[in-house]
Amino acid sequence: MNPTSLTISHRRSSPLAIDKPTVMALITASLLISETFAGALRYYLDIAGAPALLYLPKLACVVAVALEMPRARSKPGVWLVLFAVLVSGLLALLHRASLSNVGFSVFIYVPLLFGLFCGGYLEQSTRLLNWTIAFCLVASLLGIALDMFTNVPWKGYSYMMGDVELTANKSWAFGSTDRLAGFARMSTNLAVMIALYSLFLAAFLRSRLLRMMLYPVAFGAIYLTTNKSTAAAYLLTLMMLFLAGYRMPSAAAFFIAVLTGLALPVASLLLNIPQSEAYSTSVLASFNDRLIHSWPNFIDVIINEGWGWWGAGFGAVGSSAAVFPLAWLDLLSIADNTALYLWGMLGVFGVLLYLLLFPLLMRLHDRGSRYRDALLGIVFCTCLIGWATDVLEVTTATLFLGMAIAHVLTPRKLQRGQYDAATTTPPYGLEHYIHRTRGDQP
Repeated sequence: MNPTSLTISHRRSSPLAIDKPTVMALITASLLISETFAGALRYYLDIAGAPALLYLPKLACVVAVALEMPRARSKPGVWLVLFAVLVSGLLALLHRASLSNVGFSVFIYVPLLFGLFCGGYLEQSTRLLNWTIAFCLVASLLGIALDMFTNVPWKGYSYMMGDVELTANKSWAFGSTDRLAGFARMSTNLAVMIALYSLFLAAFLRSRLLRMMLYPVAFGAIYLTTNKSTAAAYLLTLMMLFLAGYRMPSAAAFFIAVLTGLALPVASLLLNIPQSEAYSTSVLASFNDRLIHSWPNFIDVIINEGWGWWGAGFGAVGSSAAVFPLAWLDLLSIADNTALYLWGMLGVFGVLLYLLLFPLLMRLHDRGSRYRDALLGIVFCTCLIGWATDVLEVTTATLFLGMAIAHVLTPRKLQRGQYDAATTTPPYGLEHYIHRTRGDQP
């Protein structure tokens, strides 16, 4: 995935000429902004009679991926995974899923593919990327305040697109506490976006004081969404960043994070928790519900259908099964655990893919640029969120995950050359620059 210029590499003849990294950064900006304002945009676009316009950023990602795939110099393992997913999609059709299920799942993973095949260009446009993420973070915080103190019109709004009913904004509560979603579609997405946006920006802030101010503000906003899994994951990620200068403690943290995500669904089959715990008002009620109901029921469906080795197939698990219902597999629409989600979809191969998070984290931990530091915190936090969430269906998480994979697969000599080129101009605010040690993190 060697980034090249959009035009032949001559000197620009026009000030209006835009290079390829800038184009890719603009596509990324449109994707992040559309996700940040997804709830409000769905409402107003539906009122205007043009709800399909919301999908333009993802369509731009599709075009970019289609143009990059033929020339991508990816390692054989990447193509092997994509081929396995293709075969899994055919398997889902044999399991009575429809082409709509498979197609919807492909659309869900477009941001991951974009990050994977186009992520190398984004390393050359970190200034635009940083300011876009800063804007999205501020907008997310303002959205929480707006949702908290006013009645936003898109709250709980649903609309029809063809024969499919879609939710613009999910209105729900934890006990008597409203789950604030701001401009986003739901509180879970908002919490994940705030966590990942703040971790990315913090890696580029030159002032320790600004970082120490950013972390509690972001955590407070996540807390207001009442998304406990993301709040816990964010705190644990900050603890990891304090240890990031030491390889062995960091490796232990990575190993525990990945292994715990895999062990939790297994533990649900072994623990004997009273049913009443799933309906209590305690902070752990939703987690207990996963241990008592969600995870064991999901595993039972896969095992009873005889899909333990190969999975239900790509498209038969997750949101696609909710948007295009499979009456005989309704319990597979939500796994509430990323390892379980991958196993249910891809079988043993999905478990192997999940375990690759550990070497990915180890590669990101190698000393390098602040861009690499940002992706380290994001991937680790994403892994922790995945303990109790199907985080691979959150657009921002899959985009950053694809960028992280692209980064570690890019030859180091190329990374160094790109990074040196990016530091020839003086830094301004959130400008990307090289740092020599991890001692100043977080």
